[in-house]
Amino acid sequence: MKKAATVFGSLAVALGGTLLVAPAAHAATCWGSGCYGLDPNAAGCGGDAYTAASAQTSQGLVELRYSPSCNANWARISSSSPGTWFEVADCQSPYQAQSYNVPSGYASGWTNMVDGSPTAQAIDDAGGTACV
Repeated sequence: MKKAATVFGSLAVALGGTLLVAPAAHAATCWGSGCYGLDPNAAGCGGDAYTAASAQTSQGLVELRYSPSCNANWARISSSSPGTWFEVADCQSPYQAQSYNVPSGYASGWTNMVDGSPTAQAIDDAGGTACV
């Protein structure tokens, strides 16, 4: 019986050590302008992202998101409705933008990314954030 308890205890310690190991984080796969047009979650940029600016509009809460590990921006909208258009735009180059329409059955969504080096803004048809 003592031998069984020792084996069980060793097994529990081994399993406990395995269970305490955190899974590896999804590493970022792009940087700055190399992130242009990529999905922030698929590119591993969502983990350290934060809201750099936000604006409540009549169409929802529009947020400008920024990832330091990817040096990239994107727009996110919540409390919205299907079909709502919104975008993230590089404030120094209006051609560097990514837009998105909230899909049917959803009230939120996010755009693909733009370079995070220039200032950017998140907007919808009813307004948006300042360039930050």
